[in-house]
This record gives sequence, structure tokens and C-alpha cells, in this order.
Amino acid sequence: VRPVGASCFSEAVRWCAEIYHSLKIELKKRGLSTGVGDEGGFAPNISSDSEAIEILLEAIVKAGRSPGKDIRLALDCAASEFFDPVSGGYCIDKRGAKYGTRSAKEQIDYLIG
Repeated sequence: VRPVGASCFSEAVRWCAEIYHSLKIELKKRGLSTGVGDEGGFAPNISSDSEAIEILLEAIVKAGRSPGKDIRLALDCAASEFFDPVSGGYCIDKRGAKYGTRSAKEQIDYLIG
């Protein structure tokens, strides 16, 4: 999360902490895991990327912030994990078969939706 509406650094940190705790509550409410990975992020078993964003937006609102105004989302989509240097494209699943391969432009267009 990017606290773009915060007036100072300490407010930005507080907002992010509030959203983190709000997200934990939201995950528990949905019966999802609140275990954290190596970098401190939650790693629930969810069905899609869009579900993750939906849950995060709900947590932002419940923390009293406005998505798009106070808080914006930034995605680390781990693109290096599915970039294929041989084809120069992004294999959307490990086998590259289900969704095929996207060019860099196609992948960017997909991400900005």
C-alpha cells in the first residue's frame, strides 16, 4: 500500500500499520490464514489475484482510509519468476500452456487492466 494522502512520514507509517491490522482481521473473518511469509506479508490461500485486491481494498476502507485518495496500491507481481528469456515473454503459468505467453506490452496492458 502507498499512503499517498498522508501529510508526513509518521502518519504514513501509522496508516500502513492500521491497514495491516485491519487486513489481519478481514482475513480471519473470512476464515483465511494470517500466517506471514519471510518478508512479513500475509500469504492466505485465495482463489485469484482479484480476490486479494478485493480483500485489501476492504481492509483499507475498514481502517478508515479512502482507496485511490489516501491509499493507492502498488503491486510486486514477481515478474522475474515467470519471464522466459528464451521467448522474451511472460509465461502466465509454469507450463506456459494454459494462458500462453504475453509480450512485455501485453503484460503491462493486462496489469493496468
